[in-house]
Amino acid sequence: MSAQVAVPSTKGQLKGWHALLWFAGFFGFMFVVNGIFLWTAITTFPGEDTKKSYAVGLDYNREIMRRAHQAEAGWGAEIGLTGSVPQLHIRLTQANGDALPVSGTRLQLRHPANRALDRVVELTPVGGGEYTASLETLPPGTWSVQFSADVDPAADGDEFKASREIIIP
Repeated sequence: MSAQVAVPSTKGQLKGWHALLWFAGFFGFMFVVNGIFLWTAITTFPGEDTKKSYAVGLDYNREIMRRAHQAEAGWGAEIGLTGSVPQLHIRLTQANGDALPVSGTRLQLRHPANRALDRVVELTPVGGGEYTASLETLPPGTWSVQFSADVDPAADGDEFKASREIIIP
């Protein structure tokens, strides 16, 4: 009589190289998904909203003094839209209601969701402290108007600033 020894089947057993493949596949999948998330985050959010935000933060005390001087002097701006083709009108006034004389102006229109749409717009002086700009090429939606003017050419920077939200139909 001969004794037969049963050899255990190796079919379906987890071997070391199987574990290595599962391990590499899992972490490879994680790297691919994280790479997609990283690429999407970088391409959809440009980063800082304010250029040179560190320098702006350092100049914050100067900005507070500028705002206080503007309020003390009683300078104001009326900003609005008119016409079926959007026209932006800005009127600068002093405390007594007279026109505020300025030597230079700057107008920036900022889109709240897409900084690629931001643009600097050329203002046309109308007279009497009034300025106008055509906005016919501007896409419809909400825009932030940021206006600045140089009141004293001898001083450094713009002494007057005003902003307002407008809606282009």
